[in-house]
Order: sequence, then structure tokens, then C-alpha cells
Amino acid sequence: MKIERFGLDKSAVAQRETIFHTANGYLGVRASFEEGVPAKVRSIRGAYINAFYDSSPILYGEKLYGFASTSQTIVNIVDVQGIRLILDGERFDPFRGELKSFEQILDMDTGLYTRRLVWRSPHHKTSQIEFVRMTSFSRCELFTIQVTVKPLDWSGILEVISTQDGDVTNDWDPTDPRKAFRKRHMLLVDETFFDGDTAFIQCRTSRSNLFLTSAVRHTISNGFTVEKETTRTRNTIFFKGAASPDTPAELIKWCVFTDSRRHTSTLADAKLLITQLSAKPIQVWYRAQKMILTDFWRASRITIKGDDKLDTSIVFSVYSLFQSAGRDSVSAIPSKGLSGEGYEGHYFWDTEIYMFPLFLLTNRAIAKSLLDFRFTTLPKAREQARLLGHTRGALYPWRTINGEECSAYFPSGSAQYHINGDIAHAFITYYFVTGDLAYMAQKGAEVLVETARLWLDTGHWLDGSFRIDCVTGPDEYTSIVNNNYYTNMAAKHHLRWTARIVRRIWADSRFDGALDHLSVTEEELLEFEKVSEGMFLPFDKQLGICAQDDSFLDKKSIPLAAFPKDSFPLLLHYHPLSLYRLQVCKQADTVLAHFLFEEDVPDKVIAATYAYYENVTTHDSSLSLCVFSMMAARIGKTEKAMDYYLRTARMDLDDTYGNTSDGIHAANMGGSYMGIVFGFAGLRIHDDGLLLRPCIPQGIRSYRFRLMYRQTLFEVTVTRDRLLIRNVNHVPEKISVYGNETLIETSRTFPLQDVDSV
Repeated sequence: MKIERFGLDKSAVAQRETIFHTANGYLGVRASFEEGVPAKVRSIRGAYINAFYDSSPILYGEKLYGFASTSQTIVNIVDVQGIRLILDGERFDPFRGELKSFEQILDMDTGLYTRRLVWRSPHHKTSQIEFVRMTSFSRCELFTIQVTVKPLDWSGILEVISTQDGDVTNDWDPTDPRKAFRKRHMLLVDETFFDGDTAFIQCRTSRSNLFLTSAVRHTISNGFTVEKETTRTRNTIFFKGAASPDTPAELIKWCVFTDSRRHTSTLADAKLLITQLSAKPIQVWYRAQKMILTDFWRASRITIKGDDKLDTSIVFSVYSLFQSAGRDSVSAIPSKGLSGEGYEGHYFWDTEIYMFPLFLLTNRAIAKSLLDFRFTTLPKAREQARLLGHTRGALYPWRTINGEECSAYFPSGSAQYHINGDIAHAFITYYFVTGDLAYMAQKGAEVLVETARLWLDTGHWLDGSFRIDCVTGPDEYTSIVNNNYYTNMAAKHHLRWTARIVRRIWADSRFDGALDHLSVTEEELLEFEKVSEGMFLPFDKQLGICAQDDSFLDKKSIPLAAFPKDSFPLLLHYHPLSLYRLQVCKQADTVLAHFLFEEDVPDKVIAATYAYYENVTTHDSSLSLCVFSMMAARIGKTEKAMDYYLRTARMDLDDTYGNTSDGIHAANMGGSYMGIVFGFAGLRIHDDGLLLRPCIPQGIRSYRFRLMYRQTLFEVTVTRDRLLIRNVNHVPEKISVYGNETLIETSRTFPLQDVDSV
């Protein structure tokens, strides 16, 4: 499967840098032109290492106790993309001369990005030029560029100038809260030098005291001379040789990055890796790349028949998430993946709610690594709880890289206590799907217990029910409210299942003493259950809907059409207070609660709640459309679900939000996956098994996906009239279809049922 773009569109250069970026969970490189672009063409030239960040003090005009004091920003690392070509005396520049052809191709089966063009120079000399890039899945520190230059109607001297530049800054915009506020050099160059034929740059971050080594080596066609030049921040290598139609020239640029968060000696490791990795032919690494992706797609491929654009979109979403996910306990998934600097490379609740499900059902190794990140940062979550005045428990930061809170605006940042419930939900569903009680005993239970304790310290009993005051739910256009429905439901689920999982660990003799360090008692578990059962859930009897919070339905109601069309997203045009006073939602909130926690909520209430909030939700957040799509499918509005899904699936490929240049919308890409699996297929995950309730919209002939439950690999195919469930590895397992549990030993076919609108 491929993403292709033809022709050079000056206005889309930055957006395509995002689309065609290459990454492997550790390292990400934007698809910037090696030769650079004119000053008037927008480009965000960058490369990033997951969780490699710099910090800076947050400056407040009025700082109160407990405010976040330090920001964190993912660092734009050493620029190794620079390759200039001089073809028989003329500098290659696709913005000059004539482009006979120009194409950009991301091959998601091979993991390679290719830019291929035929360029006729101002002096009428024509060349075929190809750049092939790989960010290696098999050796995460490795990035390569393979350049081939073939003269078509000339012979002469080819000059190649390759650079390694440490003088880089981050992207910034003081008017957009989703980006860094100011421009600064976060990476300071300590040393540039050559060791034999390898160029090295050693750097450190300006404040966070992290270290980075960049190593670059080249392989080039025979007959080329080499010269080297070093300045304080840059290494340059000059190659010169002959080229003709019969003797095209090839250059391979081998680049290795090592950082101090994963490497004890960044320089020693970089020297060793660049020597070992470049000693093998590039085709060895290309084959390894393809083999890893073949294994990945075997479990993760979703196929949509009847709409080729949708099929391409879902593959791109899944592939982008695979590129973005950290594979170690140091990192998670930045909200823009490793494709750009939007939201400064921070991790949010998006990871657990929107992106974790893909890996939970298709790649448990990555799923566990994402949970491990939260486990390793639990001590900082305990510190955050104390800072906010809690005497026990742990509170995870709203946005972070290293585990510390770096949200400067607490009403829609630190106040979003639901992040504890979101993280707990990921651990709990991991247990539901895998049955891995050993992992819960080793790591999961500690996260669940410590975060559950916070709810008891946050809330209070009033009139026989447990209330949680002064928090913010997912909807950031409504802040600091009492009894946010989503938050209270997340806490209810969290407390109930923490008690049950801890008791199951206690009952298993394999784990005797495993939880002793938590000092958890039966009395505490009973308190968890009492609070869960007594949790207050706001409900409006007159409207028959779940209220977003105690006050939301009492606020002024204004039609969304009353806002000027050019004022969206509203957060860029209205003061927060003006939005807090209105019944207007940035994104799914109560509707999201019904997706995640639908148990014991009547169908008619779910449907009525959906209808009410649909009229007041702007979808200014990219996290929203997929939820409304899934819940429209849940209540039988299949074509409405399809409308929302189309807007979800094509968000970045069509740049519908106008900011794909800042990076992919990674959570929305998770939503694209969930929109098929949890939306149209109706998957729900429970302690006692899986539930499927499939439907299919017009315009699609069929869809197919695989998922792993316990030790069984299921393949689910939905056509216009039937559901086929195939047991791929023949490990018998039960699954519930439209509420009827069935044992699947090989394969079973079921007639597709209409899901009536309620």
C-alpha cells in the first residue's frame, strides 16, 4: 500500500513533510527536501528523538502555589538531511528550471519513502534524480538516505555536498497555544569533528542536561574525490566525480543518533553503531525493514473494500501509529507522533484512550511498553499529587515528556483529573484482553491502587453519594466544574476494577507478597467499592440525558451557527471565560463516557445524550469526530456514523484541519482504527469476553481486520449481509455476537442484523 503525490505544490511542502515523514518509535525525520527550499516556501525542517527534550522555566505574571514550573519541548535534533547537488556546474533546485516529473511515494509495505523526479536545468540539461529514505525499524538509531543521479542528456562533473548541521531551532508560533511560544536554540553543540571517514557532532540540551551524538558516514560510487570541512556547528563533506547517461552516480548517507536517555556513552555507541551498520549493504537493511512490516501487517492490516481512498487512509493511520509508538519505558506516543513539533512532543491521555487499543489488539509488546512508561513515571505522579495538596495517591500530569507536569494553564490542564481514570482504563482493558495477571501483580496493580487512592482524597460524600468537585473533563471549553460525568464514570470503573483485580492477585498463590509494598488492605478495597457504588452521576430527568456536569445544562445555549465560520477553532478567537459560560463543547465528553462505560446505561439514554451533545459540539479537537462516529454506529445511525468517519479518516491526507504541517493527528489516527473495529464492527471489551455488534454503511462492500484475544487470533470480516469470524490459530475461544455467546473453533458465519435506532 502506498501514499503518492505527484507534482510540486509549493503551498503543500510543509504538509507533505509530515505525510511522508519516516519514523520508528525512537527516531522521526520529516520529509524535508535534502537541497532545501526557497525562503518564501513554508518548510518545517526537523528530526526528533522520542522523549529527548529540553526544559525551560514557565514564566507567570502571577504564579500561585503548585503551578507547573517547568515546560518541556521535544528537541529538533542535528540536521543530517542536507544534500546539495551540482550537476555540471548548475545547482539542482526543483523550484528553478523545469520539472518534467515529480513524485513522492511512501511505501508502507517496505517502509521506504521515495522522492523521484526528472529535472531540466535552466541550461537545458536533464537529469533523473531519486532520493530514498529509511528510518530503520530493526535498528532504531539508524536513518539512511540513498541518492541516485542519472544524467539523461549530458555528461560532466557531478558535485555532491553533504552536511551535518547542529545549528537548529524549534518551530514556534506565539499566537498558537498548540506550538512552542518562542524560538530558541535548545541544542548546544559541544564538538564537531571527523574520525576517519565519519563525521561526528556532540551536543547537549540547553537546560535539561541531556546529551546527543550524531554520526554520519557515506558510501559513494567509485571515482569520486572527497574533501571535508568542519566549523563550530557543522560538518561538510564534498564529493566530486564524473557522471554520464551510462554511469549514474549513487550516494548512501548513513546516519546514527544516540541519546543519553538510552545510551550510557553516546559517543562510544555512535562510533560502534555507525561502523557496524554501514558495513552491511543497504539492501540488507531494506529487507529487514520489509520483514518487520510483513509481520506487523499480518496482525494489524485493516482492509476496506468499496472505497479505495478509505482503504488507503486506514492503512496510513495504522502505519503512522506504528511509526510513532515508543518501544521502551522511557517514551510513549507524542500527540503528533514523531512527525512534527505540535504540542511540543508531549504525551497526553490520547495515548491510553485513542492509540493504545490498536496495539492492545494487535501488538502486545508495544502495548506493554506504553503501560511501562506510566509505571516508570508513577513516582513523579505521586509527587504531583502532593504538590496539588493530596495526602495520598498519585496524579498523572496532564501533559508531559519526563513524567512532570508542564501544562501552564491549569483549568484545562492539571484540573483534568480524568487522566488517572484514562490510564487505569488502559491497564484494566489490557488485563481483560490478555488475562495477564502476572503483569498486573508486577506493575499494573501498583498504578491502579495509587491512582485509585487519589479519588478518595479528591472527592467527598454528600447526601448519600460521592461527589468529585472542581475538575475539568475532556471538554476543554468547560472547566473547573463539579461532577463531570465522564470523570465520575471513569473513577467509578477505576475503583471497582482495582478492587477486583487486587483480590484476584491475592487469591493466586503465585503472587504471595507481591503487593505487600502497597500496604493495601481489604478495608481499603471495600472503601473503593463503596465509593464506586455511591458515585454521583448527574442526570437530567426532563431531558432524559446524562448531564455533562452539575451546571452545564443551566448555561446559556447558543446555536453553533451563530459563531462566524472563520472563528473556528474557537480557542483561537475567544477568551476561555466566554466559552466556559456557554453550552458549547470542544469535543466529545459525555458521549465519550457512553462509549467507554456503557454498562448499566439504557440505550434510550445513550441515544438521547448523543443527540443533545451533537448539537453543541464544535469538534475543534481532532479527538472528537471518531467518537461521534462510533456512537452513531452504536445507536443505529449507520450513515451518520459514516459521515463522521469520512472526516476522521482523511483528516491528515486532506489536511482538513489546516495544520497537518505541524504533525500528524496521532489520536485521530487511533480513532480511525477504532472507527472500524469499535464503531462499525461494534467491538466492546469486557472481563468475560469480547462483544461484536457489527453494521456496515453504504458505500462499503466489506471490511476486515484481525485481533488477538487471550491466545486466539480472530479474523473478522463484515460484508453487506454477513459476519464471518475465523479462528486463525485454532485456539478455541468464545465471542459474543449481538449478545449471543458462541465458541469459535475454526470459523463461524452469522447473518448481519439491523441495529435499530433507539
